[in-house]
Amino acid sequence: MSLDLVNPFAGLSPLALGVMALGLFFAALARGYSGFGFSAVLVSSWSLVTDPARAIAVALMLEVAASIVQAVSVWKEIPWRRVAILLAGALIGSPLGVYFLATLPLDVMRLVVSVFVLVSASLMLLGWKLRKKASEWGTGAVGIASGVANGAVGMGGLPVALFLTAAGDSPARIRAAIVAYFFFLDIIGLTFLLRADLVLPSTALSAVIAFPVMMIGMFLAALWW
Repeated sequence: MSLDLVNPFAGLSPLALGVMALGLFFAALARGYSGFGFSAVLVSSWSLVTDPARAIAVALMLEVAASIVQAVSVWKEIPWRRVAILLAGALIGSPLGVYFLATLPLDVMRLVVSVFVLVSASLMLLGWKLRKKASEWGTGAVGIASGVANGAVGMGGLPVALFLTAAGDSPARIRAAIVAYFFFLDIIGLTFLLRADLVLPSTALSAVIAFPVMMIGMFLAALWW
């Protein structure tokens, strides 16, 4: 039996494991509190010490699980029409994002992850707002960008969170939309990753091991919400 199937974290140093554990815990806190940010924190931290493709696949699997856990608490607030339009765009963008992930060199992907997080976080911190209400075509374009980002760096939620925040939606409505959107978006992303042979048995085992830590972080964050 392959060592990766017994211990998917074999070969990683104690420092690397510490970085991954802290990244996972803080990612879970972000997801439990706001409904998004999990992939951004997890992938950006894990990519420092392991293959970004592995980090992205684990993030997507855990995002699906997190959405299922949070669905009951946000169900009544979900804007289903907007979510459907975003998903239609994501279906177009996801294959292109996965192509980038499968073909770009490791160092380039790490740079892409860093720049993407920096730009998105900066826009949110600056309080960027839309000057007028986005059309359905504009919403679909955000979905395409989200699909590309989700396939390439596992962070499809950042463009959507930025868009919904800029549109002036309430925090509860933003959180509900993102939880629902993530569930379907990450299933789409995982489907394309599987087709590209970027999800290994050891990757799935990593997600299973990480799941309890994510649940603890989300539970603690929910106490503050």
